[in-house]
Amino acid sequence: MSDFDNVMTNVYTGKRLGDLISYEGDEPYLFVSYSHADTDEVYPFLKKLEREKFRIWYDDTMETGEDFREELRSKIEGCRAVLLFVSNNSMKSRYCGMEIITAFANKKKILPVYVNEKEVQIPPALDMILTNLQHVNIGIGEGVDRAVQRLIPSIPVETMHSLDVVGEALVQCKDGSDVIAIPTGVKEIGESAFKNCEKLVEVHLGTELTTIRREAFRGCKSLTEIELPANVTLVGESAFRDCISLTTLKVDNKDVEIGERAFENCASLVSVSLRPEMTEIYGGVFNSCKSLASINLPEQLTILGESCFADCVSITEINVPKKVNKIDDMVFNGCTGLEKITLPDGLLKIGKAAFKDCTSLESIYIPASVTTMGAGPLRGCTSLSTVEVDKKNRFFKTENNILFNKNKSILIAYPPRIESTEYKIPDSVVTVSDWAFCGCKSLRKIEIPDSVYEIGEGAFYMCEGLEEIVVPDSVEKIDDTAFRGCTQLKRITIPDSVKELGWGLFNGCSHIEVICSDDSAAARYCDNKGIPHKKEA
Repeated sequence: MSDFDNVMTNVYTGKRLGDLISYEGDEPYLFVSYSHADTDEVYPFLKKLEREKFRIWYDDTMETGEDFREELRSKIEGCRAVLLFVSNNSMKSRYCGMEIITAFANKKKILPVYVNEKEVQIPPALDMILTNLQHVNIGIGEGVDRAVQRLIPSIPVETMHSLDVVGEALVQCKDGSDVIAIPTGVKEIGESAFKNCEKLVEVHLGTELTTIRREAFRGCKSLTEIELPANVTLVGESAFRDCISLTTLKVDNKDVEIGERAFENCASLVSVSLRPEMTEIYGGVFNSCKSLASINLPEQLTILGESCFADCVSITEINVPKKVNKIDDMVFNGCTGLEKITLPDGLLKIGKAAFKDCTSLESIYIPASVTTMGAGPLRGCTSLSTVEVDKKNRFFKTENNILFNKNKSILIAYPPRIESTEYKIPDSVVTVSDWAFCGCKSLRKIEIPDSVYEIGEGAFYMCEGLEEIVVPDSVEKIDDTAFRGCTQLKRITIPDSVKELGWGLFNGCSHIEVICSDDSAAARYCDNKGIPHKKEA
């Protein structure tokens, strides 16, 4: 600020500040305190801040005859920070002094910018306020551009406003406001346009918007609700990912395409309203929405994409719509609260690890229509005791709740909660499938027939009660981590027929001894891993 006479007469030396926009409104702004004698130095600095879209207020907007002191006090009380240009001129100004003291009394952040002087004489009354504040200097070797860039990280982001629009696309937002309305004429929000706008609480998308590109609102941590209007036809990949405060989602367009992981890790999302005409939910769309307790899936839905509800730990029940023909890989992976799921007649595919780690699921019914099942569909379902396959199914069957393919050549899953300590694999089985006995902690003894030639990945993973096992000489391959976590396994016999042994086979088996011949693949494996082995006595 200048002294009172300069303000009243509007007489300045050098470049005027009159072409700078002095903000008037209700949004956050910076209060500028300066001496008009320093206008030549102050003007280019403020122009740079204006180009960076900061809201600034300075005294050039006041009219002659207003109560000068009350206006200043009101503007300081309403600002988010005070930008103070420190010079011998400003330190001699009674008005600058008043502004500094008022800002300090109101606990406002003060951002000192030292003007082109090697030494500034700061009055004792102001020295205690300014002496320990970090500052930038636009004169001594730093320059305006560098000083502005150094200062920007310290300026409250909410004092910045910028919605950069190119044609019909909003390409970038630097606005620090908590509420934003998409401008008229904008039909597209560009890639990452609002990414990490952490102050944004509410956004109004308007009636003209059709497209929201990938990661457009990713990381908007304060955003609380979203309504996708009927005109929006595309929501890009990860568009609202990591919006951790988002609680409500409403989708008004039946034909909208919602990209993969669009709402992943919206950890507070509790309410989702989808149009009943929607036919597909893409991969990962609601992955890790940990507060989502229930959802009414659209009646016309045909596909549940990969991991679309993975780690939705609050969901307890799912009724899969009758037109769904494909549950893709890992759709319900990690849904630890899921207690009941109803699969429709007409379902064709259950993907790999579709129900992995659904630790509350006790039973499941597989309809007659299912033709394809990926590896380890029930892996980690530690409460599972009942598996039933419709008797009309031509591809799969169960015996005593144990899941096989139709001719029993592949053992797919042995439910972990079957109360038995011993099990003899039927001699029709040629493959013990991936993760078939995963987590079967009660089993102490498993007999493998000489019909088996392959033991799949993680086949006996975490069979903590298993004490001894004999691999028959029909087996040619034992896949990765097959016996990992079998903490009580003390003895395993591996014949010369086994030529391929995967990584991590015996991780966590601290008491194990392998029985094998000295020149076998198993012996070489054990030597490489430091695992004890010996010939059969």
